[in-house]
Amino acid sequence: MTERTDHTGRDGRGLVSAPTTHRDFEILSTVPVGVLVLRRDASFLFANEAAANLFGGTAALSCLAETFCPTDGTELEDNLRHGHRFEAIVAGSDSHRQVMVSVAELMRADESDFVVSLTDVTELKRATEHAEFLAHHDPLTRLGNRTLLQSVWDAIEERLTAGEGPIHALALDLDRFKEVNDQHGHAMGDLVLRQAAERIRTAVGDAGQVFRFGGDEFFVMLDGLSRETAVEVGRQIVEAVGEPMSVLGHRITIGCSVGIASAPLDGTRRDALHRASDIALYDVKHQGRGDVACFDPLREQSMLDQRLLQADLIVAMANDAIDLAFEAQHDSVSGEIESVETDLTWTNTRTGQTLAADDLRALAADAGLSYLLDLWSIRRAVSSFVERHPTEGTCRHVAVTVDATTLLNPDLVDATLRVLADCGLSPDRLELQIVESAVLASCDELTPAIRRLTQTGVRLVIIGFGAGRPDLGYLRSLGVARLKLDRNLAARILGDADAEAMMGAVWTLCQRLGIEMSADGIATDRQWRALQRFGRMRAQGPYFAGKAEPTIAAVSRGSDAGFG
Repeated sequence: MTERTDHTGRDGRGLVSAPTTHRDFEILSTVPVGVLVLRRDASFLFANEAAANLFGGTAALSCLAETFCPTDGTELEDNLRHGHRFEAIVAGSDSHRQVMVSVAELMRADESDFVVSLTDVTELKRATEHAEFLAHHDPLTRLGNRTLLQSVWDAIEERLTAGEGPIHALALDLDRFKEVNDQHGHAMGDLVLRQAAERIRTAVGDAGQVFRFGGDEFFVMLDGLSRETAVEVGRQIVEAVGEPMSVLGHRITIGCSVGIASAPLDGTRRDALHRASDIALYDVKHQGRGDVACFDPLREQSMLDQRLLQADLIVAMANDAIDLAFEAQHDSVSGEIESVETDLTWTNTRTGQTLAADDLRALAADAGLSYLLDLWSIRRAVSSFVERHPTEGTCRHVAVTVDATTLLNPDLVDATLRVLADCGLSPDRLELQIVESAVLASCDELTPAIRRLTQTGVRLVIIGFGAGRPDLGYLRSLGVARLKLDRNLAARILGDADAEAMMGAVWTLCQRLGIEMSADGIATDRQWRALQRFGRMRAQGPYFAGKAEPTIAAVSRGSDAGFG
């Protein structure tokens, strides 16, 4: 018998801790899985090369009680005596590994030892845990998803049924996030979502759990707080998300709206609280966004009516059932019709309600339908205009008012050019009008979009100018073709020295910048004559009613310019 007391084993294939016959364990040295031979007291007797590598060397093997720990918390010796399979943690020198352990008793002449096989399942465990995590979490933001929320709700509903509470459900929606995707692409949008998610998580802190439902929709559960505290958390979220972000060198500013429903006050079932928080969120967005609101039962029917109205609008656009009319714009020098501006009116056949242009655009904006409505308006206006004025000699331009978000849509330029090509109208005869306040509110985002549009020849018109504090510094950089004064300013031209002085100053500056000017709201002959004293500009308003040519006075609904 050959005695061995070193730690190399034959040819370095195993480790032996005490004198023994090397032939006893020789076969174990070549086994590809880790194998240990342990005494009855769980002390180390032999380890093959795979086991030694798993433990990271002999130092860890010499103190198995500290480096080889069953995951069920029991003693290693107890697991060995029972001779069953168990999981354990191997504390190596560099990292911990998870192993599946199988125990067999090795009978020898004078005593019995334990042969322990070790299967490394670390990667399998990690993959399983990752799959489990992905099943319950959003991979982009690492927040919980709907599946995890459902399991959380199960426990909450039991508590609510037992009369415990309160619980607050916060429905969150990011404001202006679609504009980020439209302008910068979805890769940038994903980075913005991650920052927003982290800000929401930080604002909530230990007060509750945060979930993401997809897109820009988030959900927060607050447990055990007062309603006043829940509202304060909501305001902290709005404030945190609204802070400007720096993303890939871009300064991005979005917002957040929050709707709150509380249990048991607003219901005790999951569906009821979800619905109530959604209704509260809808109220916030309808009132202007960037705020917090609690559920009001009286608003539920109003929200349902509004959503039905939005559905009716989609059907109306598809069926070309919106009235489009032209209002003439007159040259202040010649008095002739210079251009026409479109006006929209929609009568809902279901309710009999009639919406004027401003209310119609507000409804479309609230439903996220501004781009569809504006594209419909462009196609209908261009088609009808070309039928009546195929050449520039009779009427130079047709003006269509669009929403600021429409200009940010990356498909607008191509869609507009297709309409112009189909109808045979030169791009420079189409004017797209946008309200000045919208330009000033998001000038940084709009500037590149406007430049892409004006490079095609389409003319940009700023309307509502003078409604607030005038600021002409941005006009030249945007390539604005025409400035349309707010109708209230035009109405004050008589007897208001400030209004007359400002109109004269704006007209002079427009001349120097090469920007055309027009005035809305001309109601009397005296206003018309006062306007003519400034110089050449366009004018429109009640004064010209009946003076326009019949062919451009109005365009009724028809199938000649269908929705596309």
